[in-house]
Amino acid sequence: MRIASKSSVYSLLCWLLVAVAPHGLAQTYQGKQLVRAELLADTTAIVPGKSFTVGLLLRMAPGWHTYWKFSGDAGLPTELKWKLPPGWKISDIRWPIPLKTIDPGDIETYGYENEVLLMQEITPPSNLDTSSAKLAAEANWLVCEKICIPGSATLQLDLPVASTSQPANTDVFGRYRGLVPQNWPKPDVARADWSRVGSDLRLKITSETLAKYPAIDFFPLPEQDTIVGHPAVQSRNNNEIVFRIPLESAPKDLSSIAGLVVFAQQPNGDDRAAWQITSAPAVSATRPAPARGIFTFLLFGFLGGIILNLMPCVLPVISLKIFGFVQQAGQSRQKIFRSGIAFTIGIFAWFIALAILLIALKSAGRDVTWGGFQFTNPYFVLALSVIVLVFALNLFGVFEIALPQSVTRSLLSTSEREDMLGSFFQGVFATVLATPCT
Repeated sequence: MRIASKSSVYSLLCWLLVAVAPHGLAQTYQGKQLVRAELLADTTAIVPGKSFTVGLLLRMAPGWHTYWKFSGDAGLPTELKWKLPPGWKISDIRWPIPLKTIDPGDIETYGYENEVLLMQEITPPSNLDTSSAKLAAEANWLVCEKICIPGSATLQLDLPVASTSQPANTDVFGRYRGLVPQNWPKPDVARADWSRVGSDLRLKITSETLAKYPAIDFFPLPEQDTIVGHPAVQSRNNNEIVFRIPLESAPKDLSSIAGLVVFAQQPNGDDRAAWQITSAPAVSATRPAPARGIFTFLLFGFLGGIILNLMPCVLPVISLKIFGFVQQAGQSRQKIFRSGIAFTIGIFAWFIALAILLIALKSAGRDVTWGGFQFTNPYFVLALSVIVLVFALNLFGVFEIALPQSVTRSLLSTSEREDMLGSFFQGVFATVLATPCT
């Protein structure tokens, strides 16, 4: 843009970006509802002191998927936060057996397509004396296809309180109860033997059941301090299968991990069943993982920044600064240095603003994650595209932005301050352009 007032335009752009940035979690894409959420119960009424099952039913649009409690290489698990009256008890989520998908780039994830029911047991107090009960819950999920969009819903289940009840929603609860993994069978039915070889774990399973299923897989459930690679079948015969599980980061005394051994006639088959295997105790007393110093994290952050420069959102932005260097040819080194410092401050200002916003939202009790998910919102990306297109048309001379003469004279009289401010907003704008790829 051929403008004496670069900073004015960059200021305007930043205000425009704030105005079009999403203020909530997007749940639609191209006018299509991606996820429909509903609370269900397996009973027509609540009987005091008697447990019953509730479930969060998520119906996904074709081609979209949500995630298991361990999502794999990408994604986030669905969360459900209940608001129950005092004295009520609720169990952990009973997760159905997920599907395993391998996306381009060898990205392996575990999740659900089309539909999933996440079940929990609720036990009301035995002295319940109300005529009805309202059970409220807040659900949060991440739904992905080629892009990922977070969604949320506040749901409520109203049930009467009575001395007797009848089963309800038997089809859907019966179907998903059959997909809940079973506990590990008795030793005379199946045996699991763990061994650690270097940086790998070996899991050998021996059972006559193996011969009945052509497709057998292992879905890991690592602890927070453990990062695993993709499990792979190392060997197999009729009654024995050996899995190799790479350990990318794990305590030195780790000897096993929890997970699911999944059986089916074909991978991701509708007939799939699973045994749940729990991790065995460590061979020695657990020792905390060695703490990494601040310089290690700074090094990894620096390397991550170098890699980020190759992303499609970032690489073109670098050319903006290169053109800025070309325009500054022949100027004093001191002036160029100050311009670079202002550009860098603009980059840091954007990320500090994001950090302050996230901290403020978390302090207010909002369940938020890194804002990159919001900045991949299609409306935000579309707004950026329109702004960049307007820039390009102006640079090609299709139109000019004329400022009042008084403003132009004022800016010309303070050209150095203007250049510094312009460099600052260039840094902000370049970072905003790159944010959807982070």
